[in-house]
Amino acid sequence: MTELLYCAERPDNRIPETARGVLVRWLTADGSRVRAGQPLAEVRAEGRRDHVHSLATGTLRQQVRQGESLLPGFPVGLIE
Repeated sequence: MTELLYCAERPDNRIPETARGVLVRWLTADGSRVRAGQPLAEVRAEGRRDHVHSLATGTLRQQVRQGESLLPGFPVGLIE
């Protein structure tokens, strides 16, 4: 099993500990088969939008709902 973690990286590759994000929407349904590198969710943080990408091939299990706040390192989903 692989955790999908929210990572609020800035262009300088720093991850601020207080950088909150919001899960805007899932791009893939819960229980769907996904592949490594595939964008799975859209996240908004510090006025910009970013994506959470799959780190493995398998089945997506969503752990948060649309509109939920996220902190860096927060698990948004699992790949089984």
